[in-house]
Amino acid sequence: HLSLPEKKSCDALGAANKKILRKQLDLQEFSRAVQPGGSLLQLVKESEMLYAGKFCGGDIVQAQAELLSKQATASFDWRLFQLGYRFGACLILTFWLLWDSIVDTLYRPPRNSNWLHSMFPIYRAYFCLVLMLWLAGCMSFVWNKYRINYIYIFELDPRKVPTLEQIFALAANATILVMTNFLLYYKVLRGDFPHWLPAPYLPMILVLTSIGWILANFSSSKGIAMVCWEVVSLLWLGGEVNFLTAFVADVFTSMAKLWVDLAYTFCVLFTGSWLHDSDELTQTRCAKNKFFVSVIKVLVTVLPLYFRFVQNVKLYRKFVRPFPFLANAMKYVVSMAVSLFSTLHAASEVKKDPESYTAFYILFTCIATIYSYVWDITMDWGLARKSHGGLRERLMFGNRWIYYAVILVDLIGRFMWVITLMPRNDNPIPLFPDLVTPFLAAIELCRRAMCCDNLA
Repeated sequence: HLSLPEKKSCDALGAANKKILRKQLDLQEFSRAVQPGGSLLQLVKESEMLYAGKFCGGDIVQAQAELLSKQATASFDWRLFQLGYRFGACLILTFWLLWDSIVDTLYRPPRNSNWLHSMFPIYRAYFCLVLMLWLAGCMSFVWNKYRINYIYIFELDPRKVPTLEQIFALAANATILVMTNFLLYYKVLRGDFPHWLPAPYLPMILVLTSIGWILANFSSSKGIAMVCWEVVSLLWLGGEVNFLTAFVADVFTSMAKLWVDLAYTFCVLFTGSWLHDSDELTQTRCAKNKFFVSVIKVLVTVLPLYFRFVQNVKLYRKFVRPFPFLANAMKYVVSMAVSLFSTLHAASEVKKDPESYTAFYILFTCIATIYSYVWDITMDWGLARKSHGGLRERLMFGNRWIYYAVILVDLIGRFMWVITLMPRNDNPIPLFPDLVTPFLAAIELCRRAMCCDNLA
């Protein structure tokens, strides 16, 4: 124990040492950096000026306010509550739709089943569009979670990229609208509602509502329209080829069934067959119309493949590298052959030798499936490396079983995708389940969403 004089002596010595230490610290580089005119404060000013120029129109005061760290508050976030409320509504509508379309249908089916061929393709298109919104939100969530800077990779404008909350809110709102409309349509068909509003009017109300929403929000969706135009302009060998346009064109190839259903939707809308409340008339003008079946369906199925083919040819001409560009282009040539083979079969006299036709058809289908599958695994995902257990050196997901499961699921998904390339529904695969056919588009969209690991 120290006496009182000893304690006072130690305190005086400590105070003197603190002054010496403070002087030494003031002479160091990091101390001078925080002084007025120092390098650190200068860096802060440059950052504020840069942020103000990029995002605040040169307003330095607004930039300083936005860059300040915001103190967390205990106030309730109503936006998350509203989003959760929408999720709950979507879940309730999903169970309601499944109950009415499966359980109730066993006891009280609709008066006729022609609506499956006349109006169901319209709802199938909208359900696929809603699914794409949910998948876009899931991909954005995965990229954000694993720190994949997709905004930089796609060369997007950060000010115009919707947040994860906005994407899911849009998906929830669209789901509620489409499911509610479909439930009303189905109940009118079964006679649960009076017929003062003809059933075919309901899907057309949905179509016109969506068109009106797009026109009202065109400024916010202008960027998407411009990217799509870059892809479509490949039709006359124009358009720019970059990572974003290649990604969008790849998504287009996965939308073969969706493009057909959208084309059918506009056919029903503009021919006016829905005004007559006749499923037979709708099928005559669109579903069974020779021009629509033989030309429109083939074009909307083959054109996305042609776009990707042209993109790879343009990249080959730019970099003069046969591999991988020409090899990838041949993948789409084989896929186009499946579509054209299906179309020519329906328009020609092949029934003279059906066994030979079926053999060639299955051969083309197998080649297209295996070619696309091997390319997915080895080139797009960079897997199948022997030195890394059949995977690759760097993995975005920590669990290796996820990649092995994806490899298996992709094989099944690619087979389903090739079936979607047959615009005449002329499926040569024996015992292929007809119940799966309406869901082929959704299965392919989910398979395409698995490619979110590609950006890593």
